Amino acid sequence: MNTPRRTRIRVGEPIRRPPGSGNSSGYASGSSVASSITDAELALQQQLREEHSGTTAAAASLPRTSQMQPKNRVAMARIFFGLACLWPLLLLSRSPGSNRLRSNSVRNLRDNLRDEMKSLLKRTDIVGYGSAKPRVAVVVVVPPPQTDSSLEEQTILNGALESVESVFRTTDRNRLFIVTVVMDGRGKMGWFESKIQDIDSGKTAHRHGEEVHKHQKVDSKENVDKGENSVEHHAHSEKIHTIYNHASKGVSASRKEAVSFINILATKHEQAGLKSPEEDPILLFLRCDASMREFKGKRTWLDDVTDALVLGDEDTPVVHKASSSRVKGTVASKTITEELSPPANAVSFVVDYSSADDEGNVEVRESELGEVFSFDDSLEGLLSSATGQQMSLSNGESYQTPVTQAATALRLDTYNNFPSHDEHLTNHFSADLELSFNLWMCADGIDILGTSLARVVVDHSVLSPKEKTQIPGPLAARLTSAWMSGHDDEKYLNGILTSVATEAAEQYLHLRGENAKDHTMTHKRRLSDKTTELKHKLVRMASEAKQTATFPHGLESKCRPFSWYAQNVHPLMNFDKPELSASAAKEKAERLKPSVKLSDENMRILARASPVKLNYVDASGGHKEHPHRGGTDEQGNFGYVHDETALRLDPPSFQFKNDSDREKLCRKGDPNYKMLTEKVFVDLTAHEAAEKRAEHGLAERKRAKIFCLVYTIEKYHNRIPPLRETWLQKCDGSMVASTKTDRDLGTVNIPHEGPEEYNNIWQKGGDDLYLLVENLRLYLESEEILLASNGGQLLPDGSEDQMTPLFLGRRFAEGGDRERMFISGGAGYTMNKAGLKALVVDGFPNCFPHMKTFSEDVMVATCFRKMGILPFDTKDEAGEHDLSFRSLS
Repeated sequence: MNTPRRTRIRVGEPIRRPPGSGNSSGYASGSSVASSITDAELALQQQLREEHSGTTAAAASLPRTSQMQPKNRVAMARIFFGLACLWPLLLLSRSPGSNRLRSNSVRNLRDNLRDEMKSLLKRTDIVGYGSAKPRVAVVVVVPPPQTDSSLEEQTILNGALESVESVFRTTDRNRLFIVTVVMDGRGKMGWFESKIQDIDSGKTAHRHGEEVHKHQKVDSKENVDKGENSVEHHAHSEKIHTIYNHASKGVSASRKEAVSFINILATKHEQAGLKSPEEDPILLFLRCDASMREFKGKRTWLDDVTDALVLGDEDTPVVHKASSSRVKGTVASKTITEELSPPANAVSFVVDYSSADDEGNVEVRESELGEVFSFDDSLEGLLSSATGQQMSLSNGESYQTPVTQAATALRLDTYNNFPSHDEHLTNHFSADLELSFNLWMCADGIDILGTSLARVVVDHSVLSPKEKTQIPGPLAARLTSAWMSGHDDEKYLNGILTSVATEAAEQYLHLRGENAKDHTMTHKRRLSDKTTELKHKLVRMASEAKQTATFPHGLESKCRPFSWYAQNVHPLMNFDKPELSASAAKEKAERLKPSVKLSDENMRILARASPVKLNYVDASGGHKEHPHRGGTDEQGNFGYVHDETALRLDPPSFQFKNDSDREKLCRKGDPNYKMLTEKVFVDLTAHEAAEKRAEHGLAERKRAKIFCLVYTIEKYHNRIPPLRETWLQKCDGSMVASTKTDRDLGTVNIPHEGPEEYNNIWQKGGDDLYLLVENLRLYLESEEILLASNGGQLLPDGSEDQMTPLFLGRRFAEGGDRERMFISGGAGYTMNKAGLKALVVDGFPNCFPHMKTFSEDVMVATCFRKMGILPFDTKDEAGEHDLSFRSLS
């Protein structure tokens, strides 16, 4: 797991205290000040509960320690805690040659002191944090009863208890600031409150540092329950605050109320010296059907989230593949080695799903790497996939999600600065949509840490789809009118309201007994009439929503427009593109019609291949076995990440060693001179024209990106500098696979099965070639290749999410058999992204992965052939090959 690390800002050492309720029983003497701090925290929490609930009872007074100035109190706490920790060590020390500790009694005293000291350190609680290691405040909202079913109601309440308990099992209690549970539309329930108190007091499993335990239970007869991982009972400060709203307020308002309490608590703690001003607590919204995943080891989910939301250790250089920074009108871009990446604004947790069989056995289905949450054109939540570009930028470690779900972590200050807190959004999904829009359009976005410990398990049985994936019509009208009010957003507002109305009309007709598959004119007319009626209602609701006191006005002047979100964050959605009429579809087909058809042979080749989805798929298997083990660094350690853009960003200049070298390389007797000066033509005119069109935004499509991969061995590293100084630097990305990693040359050691020899170069290429990158790019941008990549009938319009795999190069017939065509590996071959994905995901793991042979080009062609992908014929109309087959040796 590689979680991004960031430069850490240190704001003083933390104060430490034992987690008792005020007495020092069971602790070493000298910890009275730390215990007083505990009393102050308990008194503060009691006082805040009374203030928040509106009671007139007098607030509990603070202990004498709290009357000090905060700075003095913190200093005193540190001094006394230091003494509490050091005095046992002083007793344990002895002068050289002293024999007084050899007696059994003294030795026993030393052992007892050591055990007591160990116990003290294990139970130490931290109350003073700076910006580097903030505590976390958790908010869990339990919605009102959804049905009259007592069984369903019990399932929801049990799910909420599991959510809260999972926080304590997976989070160091010392870093829990507060867990606020909002019981929306519910009164107090004795059994539920008792369960909450059990969790808060430590009777259930909870975490102290690396240790997870629960307290021993003592019944009325003083019988002690010494269960697994149970320890002697010790007091804890309260960490759970429950708010009961007898009248339902909704999820958004309940979250706002909980955060209001957290802000008050933070202020009081700061005034009492229990919190540094620099500490900005992490805020976690946890849905009541989600529980935190448990992992063994020292790190927890909070460590990974802290690394993402807070700047990491300043002593650790940051080598990121992706930047979290997103500026208006731009997309995420790569950073340069050692450049510090700004903190992300929010982390959405990876969501796994649990289900129980008939016998009650629970099975957890882990989500696929790259799985994100989004919505369709009627604002209904659905699962989708991150783009291949996002996944490749960070090797799947971090990628964007359009909408957050189940569990979201952000900084408290980020939430407080949101321009929109619409209290009318009642269910979880509408509240999460607003949260996501705030983060994307007004802040810095949402990332999923794909390979981190930030994971939750969602129990499908706890909440209904209406609560977590659907949004009622009135809420859709309110949400869209708030966030799509700019001039450029009108088409999105109109399109979404039309889709919401159409879906509601179909449900209405279905309830009346009409079949949705009925295509008669009568049914279509009724559907159209009902859709128009419902859309008028939605428009009226949107207008009425703007008149309410809590409606978030003016978002268009404070945040990015929704059109930016649709284009940069949610580009695969088509909610801004209504269904084309027959005439419009015909016009589009004419526009995308090619000027020249592909040859019959190439059409037969394309017909054999199946389109490949362009979403990211992790085929590494954890990088444990060949051929996906990856590369090593200079010391031979696996996990090395190569910077494929370094050469293009900092290209070396071409230089001759001396005049003799120039004369030798340029003499006319060179066997390649005639080919390079008479046979080959570099179309620099067309290349420069294409570059200018792209630079000024006049090109219909972006220029094709080319990744160049070269293979060599350490013996021939002298061949690499000429490649780097000439053509290799013109590739958008490049890598030289070798038997030795050399950062200066851009070579990466990629170990493989078997010995390093010519007869074992399966899955490799050569280093003795010169590639005309300008010509190759123009060819890949040609109408012929664009048409072929889209199946051969119409040109692509840029909205496609799949592609026909292409395998390009100089074709040869193996043994004269034209049914076994392959591409010469000497001068290399080219494949588009669909072809590369097919080869890596389906080809390498299943196509002779353990074979040892020299004919890697024949093997690649064989693997492609098994998948129906044949070498494309690259001859032009004059019978000349667009891709040459000569290699330079």
